[in-house]
Amino acid sequence: MSFVVKTLLAVYLSLACATTFAQEGPKDPLAYPLKTYGLMLLMAIFGGFVSWYGKVVRQELPVASLFHLIGELATSAFAGMMMFFLCEWAGSPTLLTVALVSMSGHMGAKLLGWVEERLKKFLEKKAEVLNG
Repeated sequence: MSFVVKTLLAVYLSLACATTFAQEGPKDPLAYPLKTYGLMLLMAIFGGFVSWYGKVVRQELPVASLFHLIGELATSAFAGMMMFFLCEWAGSPTLLTVALVSMSGHMGAKLLGWVEERLKKFLEKKAEVLNG
């Protein structure tokens, strides 16, 4: 995809999100019912469990590795909740939000690792420019 198409798509999505946010006003994270948070956490953690189980089946992890399971579930819960907040900010329909939360829970560790790697490269380039 060309740079121009990507830029236009990003601008369109940003305007759509900004319009939705402006119409509804700011949302309070403490105003959501507990059952909503429960459902989102359950779906995110289930996605993390599926990811862990896939690693066990591929023999990347031992079955008895409780620390890997806990780490995978915690990471998936974090990534899932971040996706939930992003979907709520964007005004996404509930069913789409549940699906995205599950998928982000499944690929939570990969996604966070990718973002960390990109941010590190970006900051290293900025440091090189500043240092001369």
